[in-house]
Parts: sequence; C-alpha cells; structure tokens
Amino acid sequence: SQKNPVGEVIEVLGRPGDNDTEMNAIMAEYELPVKFPPNVLKAAEKIPLDIPEEEIRKRRDCRELTTFTIDPKDAKDFDDALSIRRLSNGNWEVGVHIADVSYYVKPGSIIDKEAESRGTSVYLVDRVVPMLPERLCNEICSLRPDEDKLTFSCVFELNGNAEVQKSHIARTVIRSNRRFAYEEAQEVIETGEGDYKEEILALNVLAQKL
Repeated sequence: SQKNPVGEVIEVLGRPGDNDTEMNAIMAEYELPVKFPPNVLKAAEKIPLDIPEEEIRKRRDCRELTTFTIDPKDAKDFDDALSIRRLSNGNWEVGVHIADVSYYVKPGSIIDKEAESRGTSVYLVDRVVPMLPERLCNEICSLRPDEDKLTFSCVFELNGNAEVQKSHIARTVIRSNRRFAYEEAQEVIETGEGDYKEEILALNVLAQKL
C-alpha cells in the first residue's frame, strides 16, 4: 500500500507579496545561512573592541592623515577608506585602507570556518547576509569615524598626471575623520563645496586622469 508523505513545518516565511516574506523566500530557496551558529556568535562576542597598544606600535600610524569612507547611505560595514595628503615635493600620497580582518579572525578558528563555508556576504535589495558576524563586520572591523581601526593599506605616491612614482603595502592603524554617503561625496564633486572639499576634489582629479 502507498503511504502518504508526511511533512513538518519548520518555518513560516510570512504572507505572500509582503516584502519581508519574499526576501525570506529567496533566502530559503537558495539556502542562504540567515543565522550564525551560537558558538560562532559567542566567539565573536569575546573579541575585544579595544586595540592593544603593543599592536599599534607594530604598525604604521596613519591616524593623523585626513581619511574618510564613502559608502551607500544605509551601509553599516565600512570596510575601506581613502586618505590623501600633499607631499613637500608637490606630489600626492593616496592611501587605500582595507579593514584588517586577519588580525581578528585566525586561520582554522570557528569564525574562519563559518566564513569559509559562507564564501562571501550576499547583498539582497534591502539586506545583507554577512560572511562574518555583525559584531565583526559592523562594529570591530567597520572603519567608523573617530575610532582607531586596524587596516591593511596600499599607499601610492602620484604626480600631477596621476602617474605612480612609488607604492608600498603596510599594516596600519587609521582613524577616519568622516563618513560620506555616495550622494554627499558626489555633491562636493559637483558643487566644489562641503567637508574635506580639497581632498575629495584632488582625489577626483587624480581619478579622472587615471
């Protein structure tokens, strides 16, 4: 005799047509890992926010450089920042500073293994399924203004024609001066007015030449 299949409801996604429901349906369809295992969250919570002074001493200190992030206005994870300064020889020194996650996530740790299984953060229209727990990507490693942050930096010396004269890569510590949304930076470029206008306009000129 044929048996009727038996199923068990494990999650209610919501009402069809509702935005949240449709997003939940997409995540369920592609088996996106919406939640982190409790032990991964616990490990992330144990990571201290303060940077040890001995670690800062090992790095190039870039905290005095004019530095800012430019991201979508609803972003929470600011993972790259720009710095620029005029050198005494008339050239520009431009720094691209990337959050140094490797200081916090050690190879083979449970956070590392979870990130490896996820492979990447997944960006949906109105939300992110992150590769790392929020404490890391939105707090500890996010290059937020007026906070010391550990970074990997690519630093270039460019002449007025945006030709690279020299460059180096270093482990650094930065302190962002300002968080810009794309629209704010674009307004400075178009009007020539606003916070850090000299730096943004100089970066834009170099970018256009590149």
